[in-house]
Amino acid sequence: MKTIAIALSIAALFASTAASAQEQLQSAETYSGYTGFVSTKTRAEVRNELRLAQQRGEVVSGEQYPERVFDAATHKTRGQVRAELAAYRSGHPDQDTEVVR
Repeated sequence: MKTIAIALSIAALFASTAASAQEQLQSAETYSGYTGFVSTKTRAEVRNELRLAQQRGEVVSGEQYPERVFDAATHKTRGQVRAELAAYRSGHPDQDTEVVR
């Protein structure tokens, strides 16, 4: 008796899952999306903007994603940075003075 009840509940679960999946498929087919968009640029203008952005490194594609696009380059020596830190600390004695290495 218990096995029949278990079998019936499993069958009901599968039936409800199938019905839900079918419902989702039908709703996806009827969705039309926003169709009121009108572009102000030509296809050539958009492609040119994309090419320029790729050259500047603003857009990555293919296997590179996700990747850092911009690298911060420093033009200061370690000594200059430490001198700036010391000057900041002398002007801000209330700040934490712990050095992270």
